[in-house]
Amino acid sequence: MPPADAQSAQANPAPPEPRTTFSGLVFGDYYHFSADHSAAWAGQEGIWFRRIYATFDYRFTPKVESRLRLEMNSDGSLEGSLLTPYVKDVWLRWTFAGRQQLTLGMHPSVAIDHLESVWGLRHIEKTPLDLYRWDSSRETGISVAGPLNAAATLRYQVQVGNDSGSGSETDRFKDIRAAVLYEAKSGLVLEGMYGFFAHDAHANRTTVQAFAAYRRQQVRAALQYALQQRRAKDGTPDPDSWLDVYSGFVVADLKPRKLSLFARVDRHADPCPDGESIDYLPIDPTAAFTLLIAGAEYYFLPAVRFSPNVEWVRYSAPSDPGAPRPGNDVVWRATFYWAW
Repeated sequence: MPPADAQSAQANPAPPEPRTTFSGLVFGDYYHFSADHSAAWAGQEGIWFRRIYATFDYRFTPKVESRLRLEMNSDGSLEGSLLTPYVKDVWLRWTFAGRQQLTLGMHPSVAIDHLESVWGLRHIEKTPLDLYRWDSSRETGISVAGPLNAAATLRYQVQVGNDSGSGSETDRFKDIRAAVLYEAKSGLVLEGMYGFFAHDAHANRTTVQAFAAYRRQQVRAALQYALQQRRAKDGTPDPDSWLDVYSGFVVADLKPRKLSLFARVDRHADPCPDGESIDYLPIDPTAAFTLLIAGAEYYFLPAVRFSPNVEWVRYSAPSDPGAPRPGNDVVWRATFYWAW
């Protein structure tokens, strides 16, 4: 006769895992620009929702799953447009040959996804390649990823796509990203990434990135270096340009899921060509700069957080000796976040 616990398990089998799950995420700020290089932003304050996600996940089988995620956000350029939903993720993923995964559709960029997971504070600010518009957080295409050893401490990712972000394809040019990641049980994380982006008139871009981090239960710290070459279009007198960014951060969970402190420093060693088009934090495109981010995060509930923080952009002198140094940018934020 089977034991009592076996009888109970037979009479009350575990319910099957749900095929469909729905989740959501909201974050934004009460913000105040106490200083800015642009008169249009100086003194600006208000409340905005920087991200609203509604995510639907469906599992066809244990090896085949899909996701549809819709996003809404406030206009980050003070234009005052409505919060309009659009597709952020739509992908199908197949796990094959053990633990290898093939993903088709609009899904996270190999250049940004893992680094962002280590930073863990996307609601405070984007990671550098995403923030400074070197690359997009999403790609529409195909990727293959998986472990390279039995312990899964060494992994790879290869992604081929449209270089269109969350938008539709508009040309015949494609890109490729490839990354190798080492993550030890000790907490050491190492990653190298290469990306090539083909553009019209041979205005191609090449990006390389090196990332090192250490994370334990109550602290994580990281250093990042990235280099991008932007080739000039054929037939123009413009020279090729090179961009460098250095970044480092520390996050300390003083009381896990109760209180944490964080600080990050980015050094963009060259003027940022796309700086003025950065949502929520326009940056002057004429001078190199240093960005400091610092703050604290309080957990009212594990999924409900409040974070007072500040972003300070200090500009170097422009390369043009006759141009004035831009005024510094200072943004105070009271960031709110909740998820379900």
